[in-house]
Amino acid sequence: MPDSIPLPTPPAPRSRGASGTAFAWLREAILTGHLRPGQVLSENEIAQRLGVSRTPVREAIIRLENEGLLSVRPQVGTTVAPIDVENVADVQFLREAVECRTVALAAERVTPAHARELRRQLKEQARIAARGDHAAFVPLDDRMHATLVAMAGRPRVWRAVEDAKSQLDRVRFLSLEDPAWLAAIHRQHEAIVEHVLAGNAPGAAAAMADHLRAVFASIATIARTSPEYFNSAAVTPADRLRASEPGPAQGGVS
Repeated sequence: MPDSIPLPTPPAPRSRGASGTAFAWLREAILTGHLRPGQVLSENEIAQRLGVSRTPVREAIIRLENEGLLSVRPQVGTTVAPIDVENVADVQFLREAVECRTVALAAERVTPAHARELRRQLKEQARIAARGDHAAFVPLDDRMHATLVAMAGRPRVWRAVEDAKSQLDRVRFLSLEDPAWLAAIHRQHEAIVEHVLAGNAPGAAAAMADHLRAVFASIATIARTSPEYFNSAAVTPADRLRASEPGPAQGGVS
């Protein structure tokens, strides 16, 4: 495994066991872009890096193959799977359906305590974006989305979103390596929060839809220089999604 991109520090095995540790470490490395699509993996190197035998590494690889993050082919070996564009579109569809509804509810239920928390989060995001730390920005991004869902009274819904968005997260980490994307995402968050704090439910839903659809522009941008990162980078589903789905105002976000 090349060292041009520093890999995450291997965690201590602790209670999750060697197989769980290998799975968590490899999964994080793939989602965060430390291991790039198409990169060849060596069971021996991974085992040595983690200080475990090859058996738990092999078990972790099987789990990650089932999740669509690794590709295992006889006579070829194990490689990081390309990003599944259709899966990204499916998760974007799910997030838009859920989060446009919940952010509208959040705008109707915002309290002074919510306002203080959202402003605090925006300030923290601005600090991280200013130093170009995309790896630290993504958790802050997730925290804001989770906060808005919780404000709508549906905190458990965010867990369902988190469970489904591994392919989408790969795009997010890759796109945010560009400081311009970091700044753009922060501005989108500011627009969402502005509408929420003003109690503007339709405006909040529309701003959220624009924000979530930005993933398709990210795919197009990344694909210009690294088309091999995607399984169907030549055609993204953005136009099909927009043509077939009503916008927030038509979709009944009251």
